[in-house]
Amino acid sequence: MKARDSLAWERIADVFSEALERSPEARASFLDDACVDANGHSNEVLRREVEALLAADAAAEAFGLLNDFSRFEEVLPDEERTLRTATVFVAEGRRIGPYRIIRELGRGGMGTVYLAERADGQFEQNVALKLIRPGAESDVLQERFLSERQLLARLQHPNIAHLLDGGVADDGQPYFALEFVEGEPITSFIASRQPSLEDRLELFLQVCDAVAYAHRNHVVHRDLKPSNILVAEGDQGEPQVKLLDFGIAKLLDPDDASALTQTVLNPLTPEHAAPEQIRREAITPATDVYALGLILYELLTGHRAYTFKRTSPGEIERVICEEEPARPSTVVAASEMVRTEDETPTVSGPREAPAAEAASGNARRKLKGDLDTICLKALEKDPARRYYSAG
Repeated sequence: MKARDSLAWERIADVFSEALERSPEARASFLDDACVDANGHSNEVLRREVEALLAADAAAEAFGLLNDFSRFEEVLPDEERTLRTATVFVAEGRRIGPYRIIRELGRGGMGTVYLAERADGQFEQNVALKLIRPGAESDVLQERFLSERQLLARLQHPNIAHLLDGGVADDGQPYFALEFVEGEPITSFIASRQPSLEDRLELFLQVCDAVAYAHRNHVVHRDLKPSNILVAEGDQGEPQVKLLDFGIAKLLDPDDASALTQTVLNPLTPEHAAPEQIRREAITPATDVYALGLILYELLTGHRAYTFKRTSPGEIERVICEEEPARPSTVVAASEMVRTEDETPTVSGPREAPAAEAASGNARRKLKGDLDTICLKALEKDPARRYYSAG
């Protein structure tokens, strides 16, 4: 890691943490004073980075407390509700290349994904159509969007949602069409269906197989988490995993070491990030192995490996880089407050995953030993101590 990048992130983190302690009304004035250089001149780069983190934190808090769009609408002022509604639904019926947009499926920091149908009369087909999010058409995001499209073009695997088409709309906006997956996040699937431990591990092996395939094609996903891993119905009615969202994936170029290093403002999901992502160090397949360890931990126990009392950078870094997770077998029957995939707080009793096993005391015994060891080895803080690959 370059010392300059480390110092830049430390400064951003410090100002962001202090801004969180102030009311939203007082933050602008605080940033006027805090975002200056050594000569007392305004540091616009620092301010933009901190404001971006504040916006992301506010969005995460809103969606963590309010788990559906209708409830989110209720807390918005009228003019903001109108703007948001227009933003969400303005694309319905719009033609993008040979496709017509039906409705929004989801959105992230870079893009919005829509359910769309083939509209050129050639044949009937529903797709997941991805567009750059309105208002986010920077050169960096354009480049990342096109990079994701190119990465997907090289990945052909039954457990990865595959690229169907791509092009440029009449207004010059790039798009790509993916296989439309009708499924639910893997943790939601586990919670609702209560499969046996063996069946949960079968699903996890599908995830590992997809990630290992991506690694063999020199692609590191960097954002593996339950919401990016859907379980759908396979051709024979069996549960089939589909890996989504390579929006911040990285193509590993052995001739370009800089390609493995983070930028100053790093796109990641804190609860599913590896220590090296937080510390802005080199990204390798071991980064995805760590994320697989987090997913396995949750599939085995129904609990996340880490919890954060606050979402400040300092707290996130301390927990991820210093705290050791408990052995899965010791938490499988714990009763504590946990969060579902949509971040809605729920209370869990002695873990019902599956309920019969937990009630009989078999769950802890099944996890103790190999599964404890495998999970915690994947979650080693030092990438060199983890499994070398998803295989």
